[in-house]
Amino acid sequence: MGYVLLAYLLGSLVGGLLFFPQVRQKDLPGGSGVFRQKGPLAALMVVLFDVGKGVLAAFLTPEAWRPLAAGSVVAGHNWPLFFRFRGGGGIAPSLGFFLFWYPQTTLLAAGLGLLVAGLYHALYWGRRRRGVYPIPFGAIFGYLALLFLLPGEGRLGALLSALAVGLRGLQILKGRW
Repeated sequence: MGYVLLAYLLGSLVGGLLFFPQVRQKDLPGGSGVFRQKGPLAALMVVLFDVGKGVLAAFLTPEAWRPLAAGSVVAGHNWPLFFRFRGGGGIAPSLGFFLFWYPQTTLLAAGLGLLVAGLYHALYWGRRRRGVYPIPFGAIFGYLALLFLLPGEGRLGALLSALAVGLRGLQILKGRW
């Protein structure tokens, strides 16, 4: 169980809150929120940090514990112990975790998610600026691809991660970010 706790604590180190705490007052502390508030270089730094902590959590966790650690690192990012349980959306740390664990399948799923996000932006969101932002919308399809393509233990990890991201997404949509 220590690996699951370690993954949660690593997840609780939210890059946007560590590097740009003032972003929280107007936006979410993930890559998208930092992009909107601080620009592309700041967002890249935050995304790389958050993806990196997912990679580190997967690297430190023995394979038998990885499904639980996958959900735990995302839960830590979404509801961080160190930041009053108000964090980001969880996509970047889950991407890092699965890039380490299943790199080829994760790249395929992420590519699908980005393709869907781009189409959604071009055909709907870019004109209306309403509804779910493109990256979280595309992530839904990326997580579905992981659920279909990964073997059993990976599927459980993807399910736990997707549930944590989905629950946080519902909080965000209800204005409780």
